[in-house]
Amino acid sequence: MIKDGTFQGTAQGHNANIEVAVSVENSKISAVKVTDHKETALLSDNALKLIPEKIVANRSTAVDAITGATFTSKGILNATRAALTNAGASKNDFSGSEKITKQEHQITTDVVVLGTGLAGLNAAITAKESGADVVLIEKTGRLGGNSVVSGGFMYATGSKFNKDQDNDPENLLQFYENFAKKDGGEIDHDLVKTIADNSGAAVDYYADKYGVEFMAMSLGISKKPRTHINYKLGPVAIMAPLYKHIEELNIPVLYNQSHEEIKTDNSRIAGVTTVGKYDDYDISCKSVVIAVGGFDGSRKTRDKYAPSAKGTRSMSTPYNDADYLKLTESLHAASEFKDGVMGIMTANYLSVGGAANSLVVLGKTIAVNNLGKRFTKEGQHYSLMYNDARKSEGNKFFWIFDKDNESYKVAATIPEAKKCASLADVAQVVGCDQQELSDTVSRYNSFAGKEDPDFGRDDIKPVAQDGPYYVIEGYPTTVAGFGGLKINTNAQVLDTSDKPIAGVYAAGESATGQIFVHTYPSTGTMLTTCTVFGRIAGKNAANYAKK
Repeated sequence: MIKDGTFQGTAQGHNANIEVAVSVENSKISAVKVTDHKETALLSDNALKLIPEKIVANRSTAVDAITGATFTSKGILNATRAALTNAGASKNDFSGSEKITKQEHQITTDVVVLGTGLAGLNAAITAKESGADVVLIEKTGRLGGNSVVSGGFMYATGSKFNKDQDNDPENLLQFYENFAKKDGGEIDHDLVKTIADNSGAAVDYYADKYGVEFMAMSLGISKKPRTHINYKLGPVAIMAPLYKHIEELNIPVLYNQSHEEIKTDNSRIAGVTTVGKYDDYDISCKSVVIAVGGFDGSRKTRDKYAPSAKGTRSMSTPYNDADYLKLTESLHAASEFKDGVMGIMTANYLSVGGAANSLVVLGKTIAVNNLGKRFTKEGQHYSLMYNDARKSEGNKFFWIFDKDNESYKVAATIPEAKKCASLADVAQVVGCDQQELSDTVSRYNSFAGKEDPDFGRDDIKPVAQDGPYYVIEGYPTTVAGFGGLKINTNAQVLDTSDKPIAGVYAAGESATGQIFVHTYPSTGTMLTTCTVFGRIAGKNAANYAKK
């Protein structure tokens, strides 16, 4: 028999346990409240709010997870089931089907922005503040796209945080163009110049408008102090104020909507139609901003447009599937792909910035492939380590932390780490010949205190000959795809004759084919690009709509 009262339940969420309190009245669920959690801010907000509401509305735990926050959603649902079990419920109680009433809606606005990552949010806010009515469309059940799970870095010159040390957009432009040449390709000079010229202002925008405090430092390939970060909050420092401002401006966000069609009337944009599980929308508008993310969340799509990444993991949302290509096909939009991705080495899927992933990206220790051989300059920029891994003759990759290593204690806390008593045990985990690994370690140790002729390190500390050791496997992983719609410096989408398509704009990862080649040049470039062209797209879309 199901008892009335309030009952506690706990279940694993994305980061840790989620605790809920479930109230039962007359044997029915009357309230669900999340009482404790350690889920990621912003990423989980909609799930924490909407899943309890859906459970109560349906008097059932058989409700859909919030797309984009699946682990959090399932954690709340499982915790609720645990609480109901404590109330005396059986497995089949409260398991009825979710009630779905499909509705069709018609909306009229000036600008439709597709996508709610950093580029989309900036486009929507700028369009609204330029005097246009705006509607935001989101394929998942949360805001933020890939931006909210990024490292939160911005790459810029001439900001208020680094202008005394680095204030030269032309030098930044040359850095990008020289990197592209070494990477075996070319980038669009005018687009990258636009990013360089506006990079400092992009950082200052968040500081001046939202009070975000950054520190500028040297990180990655360039030695210039151009990498801006708020270490305390990471991406939340940038994204949270944008979320709040979207609410303050009363910009509607339509969630869980697949993009169906961009409609035209006599070659002018007439509207957008979308389809969802609960709601369909027919929206009349005058201009559209496409900022729907990249293509590497779909393995099939990624392998088509970036075949060099075939066989690797992806940390992007599965909704990053290049649907903008089909959406703009009737507009004869041009696109550009160069087999480029933002590659990184990861130990798990949970977070780019998690402790395990940080150790394989930044760890100052020896890394070997499954043949027991070094394959990269450990600790160099993650995009270059990813490239080295893809070129390696081995197909698995391991970071070895000995008892004298500065990261040993951290490695000991990592669930993925394997503890080994000896190098012989390490060789067994790696799957290589013991003598091969021993020779590799001996050669590595011989470079301590001097130049490493194999990979160019100058900070090698010898690996202890005696255990214990911790071994963490790293996996080549993509976190973004480079490619998409061709644009000009006004963020206008170009057609196959390189002419602007009136009323159609693009920004962010959906339009990076002209900005990158194969390899990511520097940490923070993507968020700066999203900010610069998101704001340009929003302003120009609003101005066009007002004509």
